[in-house]
Amino acid sequence: MAISITVFPDAELMAMNFLAEYFGEDAFVCSTAPDAEHFEELLPVVRVSRIGGVWRVRKALDEPSIDVDVWSTDAALSHLLVNRARGALEAMVGDQRDGGLVTFSSEIAGPGRRPDENPKVYRIGFTVGLCVRPA
Repeated sequence: MAISITVFPDAELMAMNFLAEYFGEDAFVCSTAPDAEHFEELLPVVRVSRIGGVWRVRKALDEPSIDVDVWSTDAALSHLLVNRARGALEAMVGDQRDGGLVTFSSEIAGPGRRPDENPKVYRIGFTVGLCVRPA
């Protein structure tokens, strides 16, 4: 008996690669924050993390929650970069990469200040929901 299994693409990787391409040299984009020793030299940093989500429509769509954090030494720059990331992920609808296709984007929580242990940085983040399917 053959079993049909849907294997969803890695939505975190898709969003991270999309933002890395979008930001280019303007920010260091990652899925795991750099270690404390090298963190400040890489600023500004944009971290993309999948924090959950569910499958939908008879398991045909994955609906991940993607959290985005931005760190820089300047509040104005952090706000600018977080708003650019917000617009970029909305524009990701229709993008096909890393084995997946983004079919929908919706904001779960808009930008907000997030505390950080390092007093030298300003951190702000938001959460977006994407719908992805295998390409």
